[in-house]
Amino acid sequence: MRDILLALFLMSAFPMVLYRYQVGALVIAFISFMYPQSNMYGFALSIEWIDLFFIVTIASYFFKQGYKSYTHHPLITVILILYTWSTITTFMAINYDYSYDSWEKFSKVLVIALLVYAMLGTEKRMVALLKVMVLSYGFYGIKGGLFTIASGGTAHVLGPLSSFFHGNNEMALVLVMTAPFMYFFYSHAENIYQRYFALFCAVLSAIAVLGTQSRTGFVALIVCLLYFTWLQKKLFRAIQILVPIACVAYFFMPDSWTERMATTNELQTDSSFQGRVDMWYASLRIVNDNPVTGGGFDVIFVPEVISRYVPIGVDARAIHSAYFQALAEHGYVGFVLFLIMLFYTYNIARRMARQSKNVDNGAWFYDYSIALRSSIMAYLVIGLTTNIAFFDLLYFLMIATAIADNTLQRKLKPVEYHPHLRVVAPA
Repeated sequence: MRDILLALFLMSAFPMVLYRYQVGALVIAFISFMYPQSNMYGFALSIEWIDLFFIVTIASYFFKQGYKSYTHHPLITVILILYTWSTITTFMAINYDYSYDSWEKFSKVLVIALLVYAMLGTEKRMVALLKVMVLSYGFYGIKGGLFTIASGGTAHVLGPLSSFFHGNNEMALVLVMTAPFMYFFYSHAENIYQRYFALFCAVLSAIAVLGTQSRTGFVALIVCLLYFTWLQKKLFRAIQILVPIACVAYFFMPDSWTERMATTNELQTDSSFQGRVDMWYASLRIVNDNPVTGGGFDVIFVPEVISRYVPIGVDARAIHSAYFQALAEHGYVGFVLFLIMLFYTYNIARRMARQSKNVDNGAWFYDYSIALRSSIMAYLVIGLTTNIAFFDLLYFLMIATAIADNTLQRKLKPVEYHPHLRVVAPA
């Protein structure tokens, strides 16, 4: 039944995509964010929905000549430079076969993200994109929050199978990164129903983060909340929100959760953390032997790399750090490009906050800037212990930021002179 409903919903969108290509971009974003087919068990699971919508949307985009309204942004250039470098490191990888699959996934992420950027270049369309993002991840936040409450906090909250956020750390990441935008829509809701639904999503998403039992995710949630309220200059509000979360964590979550969070203070004896440290040392050895191009995507899983760089007696595993991942896979050059991209995105958000004072509806851009910076802060924290250097949500937020900045810059520009308009002076 669910397969039929999903198929009917998506198939009904095809005629609208042919008429308005931006609808296709939103549907593609919805599928990328939510992975709705992962909740199916029948024929809908085997259909490549995103490929079908991609073909139809591209055809509609060129037929409607949507490319004529394309506005480039320097952030897109930075992203493309990083992608170009990752392509070079893939073809110069220690083992091309291991590297190619991850490079192909990253390529698909960027192609979809850039397609969305090209087609959703206005403020209204960007708001629609953010709503799709919040609703998609909010669904899993509500589901995970209710599941945490129903299970008494004993079960792990995970993301959908075959998605970028299937693991508990990745699930915590998308919920924490999306939470500031949930509050953003709470502040800029069009009606009271949207206002309290956004708040409902944010509260249950916070509970779901506890349910993931991700230690880094829990720390990121606290850091994100404190930083968000600090930017708003409302630290007292953080206390009002933190106290209920702390009460839920202390009185509701089971002893197993409390003990797991407590191991954050016992890193010397935590075998999971020590295993990650071993992978970090191996990453440094890899990049020191290949300083320019690194070893390529997934280099840590290459058999000859394992035998050479991973200590004897240590099981090879994921690097578990976005920063060491960028280092080992793409060298010092790729690592610097990755940091530049993050810093530039953050700097755009800061500039938007300053410039928002000079335009109408400036509060919208100011609050978006706060939400984005808080989301990036959460990413930086979870990135310490999770492989998320090429996580798709980060790049979608970047293209949304580029659209928002383009919109703001157009509002800041003075009215342009049009020679075909004649100004008649009063007599």
